[in-house]
Amino acid sequence: MDDFSRKISKLFSEQFPSWSSFVTKNDEVFEVKIPRTDKLDTPKLEIEAFGDELTVFFGPYHAHFDDYGNNNAFNDASEFIRQLTSNDYAVVSYWRGEQWCGSQIVNINKLPKDNAEYPYSDTIKILTWSGDMDANIACNPIN
Repeated sequence: MDDFSRKISKLFSEQFPSWSSFVTKNDEVFEVKIPRTDKLDTPKLEIEAFGDELTVFFGPYHAHFDDYGNNNAFNDASEFIRQLTSNDYAVVSYWRGEQWCGSQIVNINKLPKDNAEYPYSDTIKILTWSGDMDANIACNPIN
């Protein structure tokens, strides 16, 4: 593992000790795949450090974090992970059939009811960490 991945691995173990059993370490990559709950295995919250970048994935959404400039990859990613797992936010993705149109993180008090953000889409998929507010919303797309 490179120096950046080793640093992330150490910080992750300190900040999220209850998730240490989900960590995979190999020669190149620090990787974590955390199931949502006992009942909801997928999508997993995935965290990967490689090179100088930390990436956090949840469903169709992912975010990149680095240490360039005034950034702090681990602190920024940790804040994002806490936001996702708080159940105060959801991943909202827009689809046209099987084609992904876009996704965003949205406060659960501001979840979309239609496809105004992505008028081309015919489905809105909502994912929350607990799964309590997961939904698929059919929409009328604008051609």
